[in-house]
Amino acid sequence: MTEQSKNLQSGYAAHAYPLTDLTRPLPPLAALQSFVAAAQLGSVSKAADHLYRTQGAVSRQIQQLEAHYRCALFVRHASGLTLTAEGSALLAVAVNVLTQLVRHADIHSGTTSILTLRLPSTFAIRWLLPRLPDIHRALGETELRISTSAHDTPDFTTTDVDAIVVRGTGQWAGMEAIPLFEETLTPMCAPILATSLQSVADLAQANLLHPGPSRAEWRCWLDHVGAPQIDAGRGLVFDTLELTLAASMEGHGIAIGDPRMARDRLREGALVTPFRDVVQNGLSYFLVYPPQRATQPKIRALVDILLCLARDG
Repeated sequence: MTEQSKNLQSGYAAHAYPLTDLTRPLPPLAALQSFVAAAQLGSVSKAADHLYRTQGAVSRQIQQLEAHYRCALFVRHASGLTLTAEGSALLAVAVNVLTQLVRHADIHSGTTSILTLRLPSTFAIRWLLPRLPDIHRALGETELRISTSAHDTPDFTTTDVDAIVVRGTGQWAGMEAIPLFEETLTPMCAPILATSLQSVADLAQANLLHPGPSRAEWRCWLDHVGAPQIDAGRGLVFDTLELTLAASMEGHGIAIGDPRMARDRLREGALVTPFRDVVQNGLSYFLVYPPQRATQPKIRALVDILLCLARDG
């Protein structure tokens, strides 16, 4: 009889590894956890802090893996760690193994799967919240936790966030960036202010409201419509589009932003678009996460539902 045929355990698959292979010496689980943490955080010290282990312990566990596989897993340099080709291959396997073990532990203990999503505040309020019932249905038993941030750079080094919605160009090294939709810009204001805007030239006398300190939105729109002579740098500056739109509704000036983020206010007539021109500024909203998480069911479910909702507008 072959080694496979001797294995009579229930559920044993004909294509699975023989028992002798499954029970041969393998690296300890703690070493794989140290390796995954160091790979994702790019630093032994950050991995040690995350795992509540000493730097020496994490270094020894990574060295133990390198000795077992007889190859270097990282290129070590002054700014941190970079995976070798062998390290990248092992990382995919290690993340898959640890994911399966975590999933089994959650099922066994009855622990609810949690997905933490970070996104811009205006995007959260004006785009995501109206679509929350659809997202909850798509995620099933996974508990969704939402936090907001004004930063346009995805950072997974010091947080337990699973994925981040980011506004930008999609060029973030080492990240998976799924485009949701392109940002468009058009002026918006209270109906009473719209009556004073008969042409773009009238904006020279209006109070411009900016959704960020760069003031790039007004400059982009004015250049596109052929009005570079209008000073795009003057007016009030806010730190979110939500505040900018609220100020515009109160009659404090003319806002500029993506009409998707003001759809309900435009529909109700609280805001109007005084000009027809809607321009693209080269930025988009992306769902961003480390590529090692791409196989996680909760991430796949989130990607699928956000893409579906984005296609529907």
